[in-house]
Amino acid sequence: MRLLFWLAAFVIVVLLLRARWQRWRRRRRGEPEPVQQGPRTITLVVVALLLVYGLLIGYRLFVGNGHLFS
Repeated sequence: MRLLFWLAAFVIVVLLLRARWQRWRRRRRGEPEPVQQGPRTITLVVVALLLVYGLLIGYRLFVGNGHLFS
């Protein structure tokens, strides 16, 4: 579980740094910001967090540990 968390955290950091780099390069070249299409980033982050916590709680209940967060 810990490995999955750190892997996911690393991927998120890489994607954020990539987005910042692309935005900086676009501003430096004088290009306009692209119009955002699809769901907002915060919506995707919230959905991902809810999914991860839901899966974690479901796993703990399935295993039958008796304590959800011990």
